[in-house]
Amino acid sequence: MPDDQVLEKSALHQRAAAGMLKNTWIVGSSGYPLTDWVLVPYTHQNLTWTQHAFNEKIGEVQRIAREAFARLKGRWTCLQKRTEVKLQDLPVVIGACCVLHNICELRKEEMEPDLRYELVDDEMVPDNSIRSVTASQARENIAHNLLHHGLAGTAFF
Repeated sequence: MPDDQVLEKSALHQRAAAGMLKNTWIVGSSGYPLTDWVLVPYTHQNLTWTQHAFNEKIGEVQRIAREAFARLKGRWTCLQKRTEVKLQDLPVVIGACCVLHNICELRKEEMEPDLRYELVDDEMVPDNSIRSVTASQARENIAHNLLHHGLAGTAFF
């Protein structure tokens, strides 16, 4: 199932639809649509300098997230394959893995090199990649501020 369809079926999407993510941006890849709460890179050809700089910053945030998920999946091999857990129990199992993983990260516990996990991204750009004119303008403003006001770096996001 494409990323945008998975998102639309998620609890996160339900929270956003209920207005619980106001004034919040979640960075997504180009496999997700631009919405009032999902900020994605520009995907069209011939980007301006501003758009290119924005995509560079989005890429930095995505790299950090990918590395975190790779460590999570490397540490908890049950997340690397199809699970035997009942579907209704899956959020609890994933949540437990995330909590334990965060404890390991906070304690700066090293991972064995042989536990490294390589994530594979098979993203597909959705047919309707811009679902909000407001979000499109907000992205333009963010991109402009990143380039022209020296607001570079992941701390901005």
